[in-house]
Amino acid sequence: MRATRLTQLLQAIDRLRPLPGNVTRILRALEEPDTTASLLAELIGLDQALASQVLHMANAASLGYAPECTTLHQAIMRLGFKRIKTLVMGAAVSNQLNRGLPGYRLGPGQLWNHAVASATIAQWLAQRFNYPNPEEAYIGGLLHDIGKLLLDQYLLLDYQAFLELMHTKKTLLWQAEETVIGLNHAQVGGMMAEKWSFPTVLVEAIRYHHAPSLSFEHPHLAAIVNLASAIATRDTIGITDPYGDIPHPEALAILHVNSADYERLRDQAYRYLVNQPQSS
Repeated sequence: MRATRLTQLLQAIDRLRPLPGNVTRILRALEEPDTTASLLAELIGLDQALASQVLHMANAASLGYAPECTTLHQAIMRLGFKRIKTLVMGAAVSNQLNRGLPGYRLGPGQLWNHAVASATIAQWLAQRFNYPNPEEAYIGGLLHDIGKLLLDQYLLLDYQAFLELMHTKKTLLWQAEETVIGLNHAQVGGMMAEKWSFPTVLVEAIRYHHAPSLSFEHPHLAAIVNLASAIATRDTIGITDPYGDIPHPEALAILHVNSADYERLRDQAYRYLVNQPQSS
């Protein structure tokens, strides 16, 4: 039975629809060294919803201390290419992350709320640990659980076995996924990210956020995302993971954080998070 589920899951990954064409074009342009703000403004302007988000974020970022951005070119110059990339990738998956996942007992918006909290904390941690690209950490935190979008339907097919592992045997959520299906949501998310041609650093952050030491090229980002997700799980979300708010020992070791340091970081991150503007 598990072999059948795994085969079906791998086939589903292979059949994944590509990212929307406008998103792909913008992300591809952002990877090119000669891309200009004018070209980005032209590409973003083809998507009314995305253009509106870019203008809104640029004006919110100024906190009223700069003239209002009235054009996409002005907004892009104010935000910078890294922040634009974050916004575009977030917009590409936000609708999917907002839907309910009955296999995880997540209502509409719950996965998205956890993703945004994880992203915000990951960016904060990146700055604390001098990670060179905090925007990268934000994207990693935002997308780290995308594998749940696909795994959800397969968990429902073996729901009782999954619940037995989680509730009776107190198995970690990602380990219960492996037992029932053969892959966990981090591994599936990594495959999805590869399918969508995400940069290697993001593929590894997603794939290894439950096993940071396996990320040979970017273990620090995987560790930061692991800590961020653990800290963001301060309230019960969906199926109770008995140890969901405990970071992986590998993540602590990679970042040279002991248990006392982690407790201080967690308290500081909570205070930082509650002072952030609410995401819709």
